[in-house]
Amino acid sequence: MSDAHVFPIKWCKFRSSDTFLIDANVWVLLNGPSGLKRDIAVEYSSALHKMLAAQCKLFVDVLVLSEFVNRYSRYKFVMWKPTEEVTFKDFRSSTDYPPVARDIADAVRGILGMCQLVGPDLESIDLEALLSDFEENRRDINDQLLAEMCRSKNLTLITHDRDFKGYEITVFTANPRMLEPENETAIETTSH
Repeated sequence: MSDAHVFPIKWCKFRSSDTFLIDANVWVLLNGPSGLKRDIAVEYSSALHKMLAAQCKLFVDVLVLSEFVNRYSRYKFVMWKPTEEVTFKDFRSSTDYPPVARDIADAVRGILGMCQLVGPDLESIDLEALLSDFEENRRDINDQLLAEMCRSKNLTLITHDRDFKGYEITVFTANPRMLEPENETAIETTSH
């Protein structure tokens, strides 16, 4: 696979015809536990407000939601963990977990309020090719499925994960390690 078309999100001019899938790592920055907030979240928050104002079509899938829930839960577990012997299952069984679960459920409801659900057309994916790529290139299987869904459904991915640079999709990011100097100009989103 050749490289993705990667652009800085801060320069995007959003239109109502634009369609985006927002990755879990961005949702964690925007809607995750407060301890995860970083300066970079400001760029994604600004872009999200601009997308909503432009009435762009935002999508989310179960892989993204699952990863968001797991990351949020694991982060809260690490903050809560009183001793090394305590497991994540102990945390979920504790009286401290229900408020965390409510916060996570509210965050997911917020995401679902902004996005339409979408899923990969598994029947149209060449799973053998995907597994060969997974095997040969040591790729994350969820990343492969998200990239394939973006490609097949003509969605632009918004992510902070530099692993997506190696896919044939359009990516908007605030991750400077993904951006090439030639992409540091203002762009308008286009259908691909």
